[in-house]
Amino acid sequence: MITSIVFDVDDTIYDQQAPYRLAMEQSFPDFDMSVINQAYIRFRHYSDQGFPRVMAGEWTTGYFRFWRCKETLKDFSYRQISPEEGARFQAVYENELENITMLDEMRLTLDFLKEKNVPIGIITNGPTEHQLKKIKKLGLYDYVDPKRVLVSQATGFQKPEKELFNLAAEQFDMNPATTLYVGDSYDNDVMGAFNSGWHSMWFNHRDRVLAPGVRPVFDLEIDSFEQLYGAVKVLFDLPDNKFIFDANDKKNPILQLGINNGLMMAAERLLASNMSVDKVVILLRLNKNQEKVLRMKYTKLS
Repeated sequence: MITSIVFDVDDTIYDQQAPYRLAMEQSFPDFDMSVINQAYIRFRHYSDQGFPRVMAGEWTTGYFRFWRCKETLKDFSYRQISPEEGARFQAVYENELENITMLDEMRLTLDFLKEKNVPIGIITNGPTEHQLKKIKKLGLYDYVDPKRVLVSQATGFQKPEKELFNLAAEQFDMNPATTLYVGDSYDNDVMGAFNSGWHSMWFNHRDRVLAPGVRPVFDLEIDSFEQLYGAVKVLFDLPDNKFIFDANDKKNPILQLGINNGLMMAAERLLASNMSVDKVVILLRLNKNQEKVLRMKYTKLS
């Protein structure tokens, strides 16, 4: 049974690709924006690779930020950039991060958890001041007790290290065996949770693919913000949700029902904003049956 939930921040609580995309457009206007999703994934890859060297005192934060930008661009055969260009990109990126907002589906999810009195926590990798600024900007303290927020740099550990998850369990007063961790990084979030005895939900909305031979160890996988509310709601709405994590179940109809309900709610909000049914179907990647139900309901409402 799941009794508490802990979230990652970057690209989980908010869409981190949006400020990255805007910074790339302004800083490197000749970059091929058709591959921005792949570039963002590589940018996150180099963030995860490089930040441990900052933690170890081998690199300055400034060099790390230049390095991840440079290496990402190099992967896409872009020209060599100067440290000054890297610094300008970082400045624009940080400025765009000032405008981050929590998406409706995440706010719905957190409102639901708060109403249910479910203990909520945050574990995030990154520089302490930088991450705490995001947490405040996103309004997370409306939902999370500051004592249940851990930023890696402040602890001396980082995801996926077990020490960070163990520290969180102790500080948050949560039982790992009944706690669900939600994050977008398989290596940092899913593996970190798994190796620490936590449950995990892989928030795979960037369509990452596991390397050949890697055994999936997450309990749940969702691939869009619109699925999040339904998936979380069904976990905590049921009187005994432990069967959700039955490894013998290839498919879980109860969980799928919750996800479908969340998708339909998101679809109706988009339709109410005058978006066409065709665009909603594409945006939410609805299957044929979901599309049929939506069209029937929309026609009836019209």
